[in-house]
Amino acid sequence: MRKYIYIIIAFFCCSNICAQKKIQKEDYRRSSLYSLLITHPNKKMDKEISTAFLSTPFPDKFYNHDLSVRCITTDARKEEQEEIEEFINNNSVAKRMVSKWFNRHKETGCFNVELISERGLYDADEIDIQKAKLSKRGLSMLSDAGYDLIGNTFVMVNDITYVDKEQGAQIAKAIFSAVASVAGSMGSGIGDMVESVSKLGSTISDAIAGFTVRITTYLYQLEWNDSLANSYFDNYYFDQTSVDQQKKQAYESDTSLFKLKFIGSYTARSSKTVMRGINSPEDVFRKVCARAIDENIVELQKTYDVFKVKTPIISVEQDHIFVKIGLKEGVDEKSKYEVLEQSINEEGKTIYKRVGVIKPVKDLIWDNRYMAVEEEADGANLNFSTFEKVSGSDFYPGMLIREIKYTSGQ
Repeated sequence: MRKYIYIIIAFFCCSNICAQKKIQKEDYRRSSLYSLLITHPNKKMDKEISTAFLSTPFPDKFYNHDLSVRCITTDARKEEQEEIEEFINNNSVAKRMVSKWFNRHKETGCFNVELISERGLYDADEIDIQKAKLSKRGLSMLSDAGYDLIGNTFVMVNDITYVDKEQGAQIAKAIFSAVASVAGSMGSGIGDMVESVSKLGSTISDAIAGFTVRITTYLYQLEWNDSLANSYFDNYYFDQTSVDQQKKQAYESDTSLFKLKFIGSYTARSSKTVMRGINSPEDVFRKVCARAIDENIVELQKTYDVFKVKTPIISVEQDHIFVKIGLKEGVDEKSKYEVLEQSINEEGKTIYKRVGVIKPVKDLIWDNRYMAVEEEADGANLNFSTFEKVSGSDFYPGMLIREIKYTSGQ
């Protein structure tokens, strides 16, 4: 390998010491995510959905790896996945994501490792480039960086469309108006019933006409491995101390090295929206879209292990373990999570050893869904979910948990 790997290797050299310490609460390596929306300008409520998507908080269990483009429009005459992949390829999305990882300067083309240092939980100030040495261990660390950081970078493309219930609402209003009319003709003694029926008709029709969406989420992963990393560092990488115009031009011309691979997709319909705490139509749109996206993320994680997130234990008190996940992440009474202890092996690679299993405590699951506090949902003020031990012992804050795929035999 060449000198351009030194920067990466150097700051991993301090990882062996750091890894021996207990990770403090929220300090852990998250996967990185770029989230996009497919827009349909000719469809009803498309503008409202786009506005809601762009104003929805970013999923907090991921690092934000968004690029400048957040919305794309597809051609209805083609297969949607085909159009998505055309956009990805035509706009060099994979290469742009690598450029963001290495903080590429638009004018000079130089790179640095500040973002990798930050997300990898390494102190860049402790790096002594001059003392960095190439070794088998160093190369293992580089591989580790790829798989744990860059290799866990995903693109999520959401197609959210409004489910039009207006016709059903009009039918409901007509039915209840007819019932109210008949009841009214039977005499003034049942006036209260007429009023109740009318109000009920209005309530039900409003529910039928409620804002509901259908969402399909397509998931892609950035390809990153030893061979690709070596090619990148050998042929393209340079920092501000050694600007290389030839490598700059070569990188800008490359159209084949960096790629995204399709992982899978999931389609669902948004669940019923509780109107409590909602003060405007914009609140409705944001709440429905945010929760629909979160639900699809959960289902994709349940289906594809590579997309599963690890979350740290924040506190342990006697027989209870506290973790900042909840309904938003799909936690329910049947959920089970393996407890992982992170360490560095002899080759310098990060490894995760399973040391136990935990499950949620009934009625102590945090409702952290979008706007749960505003709707005064049960468990919205917990700020964490409480778990109890199924197996294992000596759990401590900083250990990571990861969901175990549920089967009917569990």
